[in-house]
Amino acid sequence: MPWLKEGDAAANHPIVLSALEMEDADDRILNECFGWVNRCATQSAAYEKDYIITIGTARQMAGSITRYHALVKAAKFCGYLTDTEIIVDGEVRQAFKLVEDNDLFHMILKDERAWTNQRKKDQRNPELTVPVRHRDGDACRYCGKTVNWSDRVSGRAGSYDHTNPGRKATVETYVVCCKACNGQRADDPDSTWETLPAPTEPLYGPQTVEFLANHDVIVTPTYTRPEPQVKAEDTPPVEQPTSAAPGKGEATAPTGPSSDSADPGATASPAHDLGRSSGTGLGHRSPRPSHVGTGRDGTGQVGKGAQLPTQPPKNKSKRRRPRSRGRN
Repeated sequence: MPWLKEGDAAANHPIVLSALEMEDADDRILNECFGWVNRCATQSAAYEKDYIITIGTARQMAGSITRYHALVKAAKFCGYLTDTEIIVDGEVRQAFKLVEDNDLFHMILKDERAWTNQRKKDQRNPELTVPVRHRDGDACRYCGKTVNWSDRVSGRAGSYDHTNPGRKATVETYVVCCKACNGQRADDPDSTWETLPAPTEPLYGPQTVEFLANHDVIVTPTYTRPEPQVKAEDTPPVEQPTSAAPGKGEATAPTGPSSDSADPGATASPAHDLGRSSGTGLGHRSPRPSHVGTGRDGTGQVGKGAQLPTQPPKNKSKRRRPRSRGRN
């Protein structure tokens, strides 16, 4: 679609600030002229006029004939616009040509947009891509390196290129190309890049074999790419077996000495060792007890499982009053 791009620093571009250098400049002329030219440029891009602004567009955007003449004068002084002529239905008309400065305004030209659409159309045309890929395989016809069709970022990404830029592709003028060569060559109007001869024994990877097979062209793969190595951090965690959980009626690790023990100082059996519990397996510590005491009623600091206070008790002792001295 048509578009207009405004530079990031366009508001402070030298052309914009030149409005303040006019002898009759007022407080509004800089912003008014910049906004007016911006609206005119948007219209030029929307209707694919290639930087041409018609008189009708300029007057409409100005709002009035009086402001139109003032803004045209300011725009010419700053360097936004120059006078030009266009032909409409065989008739010569006056118009304005917008300055072509990418730091100020940049619009895609009509021919550029048509060429972009043609390139996309050729890439989706199996009548071109199938015989070209069958002929060239996976080797770039400019540098000879093997391309990767699943790659979209690096210089080895697979793509197609027009040997005659700006023209609709044919099987003879369409070649397999790596992204690096495609980007460096760009749209070379002089066609200074020469292609390598078509390979006598093309290289076919799994993706090209599958692509051609989908269009009833059967070839034998000549190479495969190694599978990517899985990093340690990418390894999924091992699922714990369900048998590790205690079943119904199965003993679990105790949280303290048995309540049946008559002697608080009795030594616990190995099965009750905190490092080895009979219910959860080796190497698992049992949960810390939530209550303080031996488990026997009436013994321990807090008796029947009451929790210890979280803050130390306040000292409720009263200050001793000083003894009064007797009179001499």
